[in-house]
Amino acid sequence: MKKILYVFLGLSFAFSCSSNSEDESEETIQDSEPPIITLLGENPQVMFLDDVYQELGAVATDNIDGDITNSITISSNVNVSETGSYNVIYNVVDSSNNSSIATRAVNITDPIIGTWTLISEEWLGAGSWPVGQVRGCFLSSDEGSPDQFIFTETSVTKNVWECFQDGTLAEDLVVYGPTSWTNIGANSYLIDGFTLEVTFIDGNQIQTPFDDDILQTWIRN
Repeated sequence: MKKILYVFLGLSFAFSCSSNSEDESEETIQDSEPPIITLLGENPQVMFLDDVYQELGAVATDNIDGDITNSITISSNVNVSETGSYNVIYNVVDSSNNSSIATRAVNITDPIIGTWTLISEEWLGAGSWPVGQVRGCFLSSDEGSPDQFIFTETSVTKNVWECFQDGTLAEDLVVYGPTSWTNIGANSYLIDGFTLEVTFIDGNQIQTPFDDDILQTWIRN
């Protein structure tokens, strides 16, 4: 009887030790690894003034919870009505309370900024293009180079070549600027006391009146 009792006590002790060991092992396993946030799309994201803001999104994965993209919270100070640099902040927390943060920069720029090259001139006056009336040198067969507007954030430079209708050079390169410019609203820009009215055809082309009779079309390089 004593032998049976000793065996029972031994088994109980062994089971108790094994159980305690498992409990201790479970207690020491803790998830301290933060989730991973992957931003979708460009960073920085570049947008034009007064564009409709488009959230590019992000995905989040966790070593324990898996895909936790739906748990991402997004905060932003983006103001498309004013040029400048802004931030979009993505935050996510997993079931073990580990958190991650990712930041996307959003730069709002004036759509006029860039280098614009003349691609055509249209005569709006009566009749056809007048004999002897010079034009910009925009044709591939012209002797001069195409006119260019170069807008930076603070200044504008205009490079001008003029050709006769047969493509021969009427005037070689003349550089105007650099000079400051200001957006005065409604696609109007004040340049050295002169107002430049711009029609944005799309993101890559604009039209500007040279005078009452000539309409110029430019393409963004």
